[in-house]
Amino acid sequence: MDFSELVNARHSVRQFETGVTISDQELQTIFEQVVASPSSFNLQHWQFVIVREPTRKTELRSLSFGQAQVEQCSAVVLVCGNLNAHADAERIYADSDAQMRDKYVPMIEGVYKGQLALQREEAVRSGALAAMSLMYAARNRGWDCGPMIGFDADAVAAMLDLPEHVVPVMMMVMGRAEGGRQPPRGYRRPLQEVVHFESFGQTTFK
Repeated sequence: MDFSELVNARHSVRQFETGVTISDQELQTIFEQVVASPSSFNLQHWQFVIVREPTRKTELRSLSFGQAQVEQCSAVVLVCGNLNAHADAERIYADSDAQMRDKYVPMIEGVYKGQLALQREEAVRSGALAAMSLMYAARNRGWDCGPMIGFDADAVAAMLDLPEHVVPVMMMVMGRAEGGRQPPRGYRRPLQEVVHFESFGQTTFK
């Protein structure tokens, strides 16, 4: 599937076929593509917790305001961000040439050290980029996804034993759309309303 087809094939799904399983091998193939996502300084802030056990999905549903798709889907992926990703800079740049390593490792420490708000923003940004990659990678292999923020983040973090420096970004439900049906594409704002040239409000396409 080329990218244009992939973009148009991806829809946010809320109703899934029950009893459909997704294997470790399939998930590995998908996530090998997901981790190619971009991140600031290549720090790769993302972390993922995958839940497939039926009883665990039932528990997650109770922490997600009873939304049925959490229990129906094949896998729930909690996309997270690592607030301490900058601490791994030396390891991440270990194989870089000395000039790059000597430039970026101290720079990263200077940018992030003590900057709690920036650490969180970057963790969420990188997690969100990875989540979009996950939706495309999954759809390319015939799986449907639905991104969710409707859950008790603190309770889910506790249930999944997240360390304090790993924060939930969003929940992704993954499986096969019920009956193979894709929901109709929702309203999209016209380009003239969202694309601006040179300054905000200049929207004419030539």
